[in-house]
Amino acid sequence: MKRKHTVLAAITFLSISTAFAAGRSVWTDWYQHGLLVGGIELINMRNWLDKNALHDTNVVLPQNVQCDPSRQFVRSADGTCNSLSEPAMGASGIRFGRNIPLEAIHVPTDAEIMDPNPREISRELLTRGDFKPVSFLNMFAATWIQFMVHDWLSHGENAPANPFLLPLASGDPFGSEMMILRTAPDASRTSVDASIPISFQNENTHWWDGSQIYGSTQAAQNKLRSFQNGKMLLAANGRLPIDTDGVEIAGFKRNWWLGIDLMHQMFVQEHNAIADRLRASYPEWNDQTLFDHARLINVAVMAKIHTVEWTPAILANPILKKGMNANWYGFNSDGGTKLDIFKSLKDPVLNGIMGGKNELQNVPFSITEEFTSVYRLHSLLPEALDVRANADNHAIEMIPTENTRDADAHTYLDRIDMSDLLYSMGTQHPGQLTLNNYPKFMQNLSIPVVGKMDLGTTDIVRDRERGVPRYNAFRRLLNLKPIAQFEDLTDDAVALEKLHRLYRNDVEKLDLLIGTLAESHRPTGFGFGETQFQIFLLMASRRLQGDRFFTTDFRPEVYTPEGMEWIQKSNFKTVLLRHFPGLEKHLEGVDNAFNPWH
Repeated sequence: MKRKHTVLAAITFLSISTAFAAGRSVWTDWYQHGLLVGGIELINMRNWLDKNALHDTNVVLPQNVQCDPSRQFVRSADGTCNSLSEPAMGASGIRFGRNIPLEAIHVPTDAEIMDPNPREISRELLTRGDFKPVSFLNMFAATWIQFMVHDWLSHGENAPANPFLLPLASGDPFGSEMMILRTAPDASRTSVDASIPISFQNENTHWWDGSQIYGSTQAAQNKLRSFQNGKMLLAANGRLPIDTDGVEIAGFKRNWWLGIDLMHQMFVQEHNAIADRLRASYPEWNDQTLFDHARLINVAVMAKIHTVEWTPAILANPILKKGMNANWYGFNSDGGTKLDIFKSLKDPVLNGIMGGKNELQNVPFSITEEFTSVYRLHSLLPEALDVRANADNHAIEMIPTENTRDADAHTYLDRIDMSDLLYSMGTQHPGQLTLNNYPKFMQNLSIPVVGKMDLGTTDIVRDRERGVPRYNAFRRLLNLKPIAQFEDLTDDAVALEKLHRLYRNDVEKLDLLIGTLAESHRPTGFGFGETQFQIFLLMASRRLQGDRFFTTDFRPEVYTPEGMEWIQKSNFKTVLLRHFPGLEKHLEGVDNAFNPWH
């Protein structure tokens, strides 16, 4: 116990010293202090966020959920029974939480939502000129994060009644006004919610449970299964079957396009490979048992890839990489094996979150509205996909990204070998998350009922509509210093002129999305800035630590020894090569498959 207090005292001293040295700079500087002090700063930042940036939105959980004892150690279709003490927590249909105090949620009037005009902001500050690529990432960085977001959250179909009617400037190609449907209202609100300014429901399960593949209802899941040997349903050609709407059958398929299609194809095949491995070891298991355990393992592989590969790829800083590896393995690890010296402490920093204590910080688990906002990463997408041959890199086709949407996605799989498409994703760069790099085609989408839509405008409206604070207020609430002037964000004269003019010289009106894209002062190696990173830092750990299948039930008795070995030996590269071995020559020597391939 004395030793533990000594360590805590040292951490506190270093933290205070570092904070004092930082002075009055707007920006954090944890990344400038080396692995030890920088790591301690990250731990302290996360601890502050754990205590101050998780807020219950008065979720009244249904009490009639029954957890079948025979299925206690497998994931349910709808997210129930992850928590055995609160079985409905995190299930589909449950309300989003918040990362800001409820009293800080401002419910805006329609006039406030339209001011400053979000369409003008989109046209002037988002519209892409010359494409700005991220040289240290490939296109899988873009497809992966959308694939994950489809697991975590969806506000569902928008409300058709009483849409926003946004007035447009003279000469706007969309005409005199733009219609934007409102977010569906929270049907779970009752009279006891009067103190909650505004709330919305998650259509998907809140858990990291692969619901984009497996669905968020039992009916949806049943449609996806073969009901033979624990496997998911595949067509005779080895690909996902096509549904009646012309899009592949999947657990979640809104915003479908070719990149998402590829991810679904690969991880359904991964599920089936896991099911084959389990059946070889447990021939007596029935279809349901094989399916449930294959799902557990497949989800853990995806969570591991995101934690120790995708995140350190887009936030390419050695301190952050060590921190994300520590989330999975612990600092007390040689990259997978726990070292004996600190095993008994059961500390999430030393030994990692996986297999450790299930911790909710006294707040029911949920995805939050602010989490939704910081994952608006549309600028990663290019205008076109440069498709090249896996065999010799010769150019096959330049496909406009907008042409691969919805039912058009599988037509490219029909005529282009999947290995060529995957190779092309591995060698093409995504776009930078910065001002004036938003895909033009996403500002001119054709949407049923709505007609033409500018998604950049809609992104801004959604944050305002849902009571997400604007940039400076957001920073204050997350223990970051606000900017005093737009010049704190960037020294780009053209961008500054637009910011001053569009926001009428008022930094307090600056939208969260625009502010985060404008941040030119970023931690070393980061693909985005520190404002978004606060939510990433908090929720990356919480998604693991709040889920018993990653904590107390992440063990061989639940996952099987074969499952634990599969997870341990798997990464994005091994998954790719397991199903597409012809990619091997391009991945030789590539440690992280989200980095550009040869």
